[in-house]
Amino acid sequence: MKSLFLYLTFVFICFSFTQDDSLIFWQETNKLTWDDFKAKPSASSPYKAFTESEIKTEMSAKNNEAHIIIKTFFDKNKSWVKDRTDELLAHEQLHFDITELWSRKFRQKLKGKTFSFKTFQKELNAIQSSIYKESKDMQIDYDKETQHSIVVASQKKWEKKIKTDIENLKAFATAEVSCTLTK
Repeated sequence: MKSLFLYLTFVFICFSFTQDDSLIFWQETNKLTWDDFKAKPSASSPYKAFTESEIKTEMSAKNNEAHIIIKTFFDKNKSWVKDRTDELLAHEQLHFDITELWSRKFRQKLKGKTFSFKTFQKELNAIQSSIYKESKDMQIDYDKETQHSIVVASQKKWEKKIKTDIENLKAFATAEVSCTLTK
């Protein structure tokens, strides 16, 4: 991953959501600005920007139902920029949007699913691993095809694709997903 222009860490973290001013949770109407990139740029990096966007999960179970909250966030304190251009900002925004797309795909895979109490964590981990791999592969493909925002036609193609894919998964825009647990 170090060879990527934008290094995206896509991590599944299971803990409670707390108010943290360094995090921006994904919202369709809110776009990143260069002021959101607070980390000091890596002097040794050949890249012009670094975006840290992740998926956070919170889980609770009651009776025979599991409630999983899945949110996409951008970490201001781990994201940095060296060269502030509109094209590069659009490229960085799309990395954040791609992470949201995979949050929706994660919710889609879980919604209405039935798990046994005994295998729930193992199955959930397998789904998370699959989402992580597919997301990582898409992020790499995006950077390769756009050459990190340089190939404008490819950048526009990706913007249209991700916008369409997110819209097609609008049924999974709500952060909370419920699953049935059986004994």
